[in-house]
Amino acid sequence: MTSIPKPPVHRIPVVQLGVLLPLVVGLWWLDPVLAKSTLAGGLLSVIPNLYFSAYAFRYRGARAARLITHAFKMGETGKFMLTLVGFAGVFVLLKPINVAAVFITYIALTVIQVVVAARVIGR
Repeated sequence: MTSIPKPPVHRIPVVQLGVLLPLVVGLWWLDPVLAKSTLAGGLLSVIPNLYFSAYAFRYRGARAARLITHAFKMGETGKFMLTLVGFAGVFVLLKPINVAAVFITYIALTVIQVVVAARVIGR
């Protein structure tokens, strides 16, 4: 048993989705293409981060140091691949698309991730 608690990384996607989904619903009434593009950009940020969090924070304790290192490497590799494939898929499959909305939402949710992570770590 370890006395190190598991970090509450599950809060990050909850906050991200709490920002994204009402925004998409509000935008849907104005412009469905803008709403779909915003949703796509947001999910491009949230889904790879969920994968990384689930993979990287599976192990705890000093005895699992090698497993932790391997899990972080694999989690980051998977996150990177999901992001690449996700962007490719969005630009190939989603037509029509608002490219600016995809990138702005991706960047905004990435900033939200960093801010929420800093607050979670600060506690």
